[in-house]
Amino acid sequence: MIKEIFGVLALMVLGGCASVNYTYEGQKYSSKESFHQAVDSHVAGVLASISPLPSPVSRKSLVFAIPSEAAIVAEATSRFVKSQGSQPVGPAKEILENIPKSTFKNIKIFFDAVKKKNIFASAQFVEMPTMIGTLEASNDSDALYYIEAARGSGQWFYHSSKGGKQIFAYDRSGSTAVGHVNAFLDAVLAQAARD
Repeated sequence: MIKEIFGVLALMVLGGCASVNYTYEGQKYSSKESFHQAVDSHVAGVLASISPLPSPVSRKSLVFAIPSEAAIVAEATSRFVKSQGSQPVGPAKEILENIPKSTFKNIKIFFDAVKKKNIFASAQFVEMPTMIGTLEASNDSDALYYIEAARGSGQWFYHSSKGGKQIFAYDRSGSTAVGHVNAFLDAVLAQAARD
C-alpha cells in the first residue's frame, strides 16, 4: 500500500521536481483537487456496478478494519524521514498529504462493496490507529482486516470462530478495479458460506 507513495517520492527526489503531477488509473492530474475528484468518481463507479444479494449469506456480522488515513500518513512520513534524513517539505509534503487519502479510499472501497453486496447481516467499519493490529472473531461476528507491519508486507486476514485466523487471499489478476473488487467479494462470500 505504501509502495506507491515511495515510488512517486523517489521519482521526485531523483528528478528534482518542483511541482506535483498525480497519476491515477493511467490518467495524469495537475492538481490535488482534480486528482481527488477522479478518485472519488472512480470509487463511486465501482460501487455502482455492485448488485446486492437478495438476502445475507451469513447471519453473522462482519467487523472490517483498515489503518486510518492518519496512520497511513504517519507511516509514510516516518519512512520518508528514515530514507531521506529530514522531514518532507514542498512537493514531498504534498504527496504525503494526498496519496494516503487516495490509498485509504481505494482500500475502504472493499468494505463499502462488502456492505453493499449484503453478504452479512451487518457490517461494521473500524479505522485502526496504526498499521498493525489484530481483531478477534466471536460466535456472532467475523473479522476481516488489513495490516502492514513493514514496507511491502501488507496482508489481509480473516478471523472466524470456526476457521480461526487465516491469511485472506483473493485473485488480484484482474485488470480493472471492478474485477479486483468482484474477486474480493467472491473470496468474502466463500468465507461467509463456510460458517
